Amino acid sequence: MSGGNWNYINDSAASEILGYHIYVGYGLNSDRHEKNYRMVVRENPLGDPEISALVYDVFCLIHSYDWAESGDTDFDVYQKDVAIFKDRWFKRARVDRIKEMIDISTDKLKEELYTAFGFQPESSSEL
Repeated sequence: MSGGNWNYINDSAASEILGYHIYVGYGLNSDRHEKNYRMVVRENPLGDPEISALVYDVFCLIHSYDWAESGDTDFDVYQKDVAIFKDRWFKRARVDRIKEMIDISTDKLKEELYTAFGFQPESSSEL
């Protein structure tokens, strides 16, 4: 059924709040999730990088449940996504999450400055 247990309200809300270019997938495509997580931290749609990142991850978790409930994935996938979420938000020290967000945000500044001065960023794969 491709999700839709809640008439796609969760994905629509994520798009409205976080931006239409943000995909709310989680563990099935961890590279894409990490890229989008970094983008949310950098763009900071809710005015606080930590809150923006938390809301993004909650939307990803809701999306995962929606797909499991709709039969697109099984509940084992959802449980794995729950574990990923809990590891990041409940087991990892807050200071480590904040340092990571500072690094993500300064990477954006570094990229903008390199571009402004006409230089190629040193490591565009991380930006």
